[in-house]
Amino acid sequence: MLPHHSDQNVNLAKKFSLAEKILLGIGYYGLVITGAYGIYVQSITWGLLYTGFVTLGLFVFLGYCVCAYCPYIYPEYSDCLFLPFGTLVRKLYKFRPGPISIVDKVGFLIIMAGVVVIPQYWLLKNYTIFAIFWIFCLPTYAGLILYECRRCQHFECLFNRAKRE
Repeated sequence: MLPHHSDQNVNLAKKFSLAEKILLGIGYYGLVITGAYGIYVQSITWGLLYTGFVTLGLFVFLGYCVCAYCPYIYPEYSDCLFLPFGTLVRKLYKFRPGPISIVDKVGFLIIMAGVVVIPQYWLLKNYTIFAIFWIFCLPTYAGLILYECRRCQHFECLFNRAKRE
């Protein structure tokens, strides 16, 4: 018997498995490190600027703009897909329940796109590093959007694809 449309919520994640955390952590941190390395080998200055952008972007903008709204990080689940990020966000920001503001959504999109788009100029000068970057990037972003976002309890996130119960 095929599941009814309302039965889709059975697979909503209450916590993330260790395998999910490891795979997405390797993928995301791998693409960031590969992107930074691809820039560093050609320009230390631009490499430092990219590293600063990513660091500031992750801890300030992403942490404040999206993660501070996330029920996984705060008491409800006390979990995070990207270790050790959840612990840091809990220490830096108070939980911000409710809809994510348009400014926070735009900040999130700028950071997520910037992490991928910025290094392309330098990566295209070294096809091996370019390929490694995309080997990390494509499965990571696809896994997030096509798998994690479909079973996530963070219903206010702009990428959430899960149906509320």
